[in-house]
Amino acid sequence: MPLRKWRPQDLDATIETFRRAVHELAAADYSPEELEAWAPHEADHAAWKRRMENSQGWIFEINGKLGGFITTDAPGHIDLLYVHPDCRRMGVAAALLELLIADASARGIGTLHTEASRTAKPFFGQAGFSLLRAERVERGGVALERFVMERRL
Repeated sequence: MPLRKWRPQDLDATIETFRRAVHELAAADYSPEELEAWAPHEADHAAWKRRMENSQGWIFEINGKLGGFITTDAPGHIDLLYVHPDCRRMGVAAALLELLIADASARGIGTLHTEASRTAKPFFGQAGFSLLRAERVERGGVALERFVMERRL
């Protein structure tokens, strides 16, 4: 399987995948202003490096390139799950989530939770996550809607 642990040398590809996924895959669900606040074109590499170093992450590689990634920053909390636009509808997100579910189960974690975007909400719903509530979070002075969701394992 093309799944492996995230490594520091994946940082640039991770940031590119995140930015492209937001701007290309979420464009139908968010305004250009919201997209730029969520994923600025000028990424803060130091902040990303800290975030990734303080997370447990996995990537899905396709032909040696990062096709998607998932991270957990606390037991049971899915912090990031993004798929490169070139790899959408190829089962990347499902494979990454399956890996995280297996890891959580093996570690005795009984519930997974996340804050899903409008774009990701249907995916998590189909994966057995229940909607707990909608909330708004501010990024770069712009309020973004997201959905707190959970799945019992």
